[in-house]
Amino acid sequence: MGNITIQISKEELTEVLQAYHTFQNFIKKMVSPSDLYKADYLNGLREAQEDVKAGRIEQVKSFEDFVT
Repeated sequence: MGNITIQISKEELTEVLQAYHTFQNFIKKMVSPSDLYKADYLNGLREAQEDVKAGRIEQVKSFEDFVT
């Protein structure tokens, strides 16, 4: 299958984003994160959130900062 280009107006994009948020809220209410993600991923996410809260995260300003 080849690439296709879709052009939509700002109003249509707004509607798509509203639909996305509606679906996201529905899924949050109906499905547990443990049903969607593996335990390792959820544990890593929790650890990352704890690191952010504790200030153990440094801002990356360039790719060089990221790889060194």
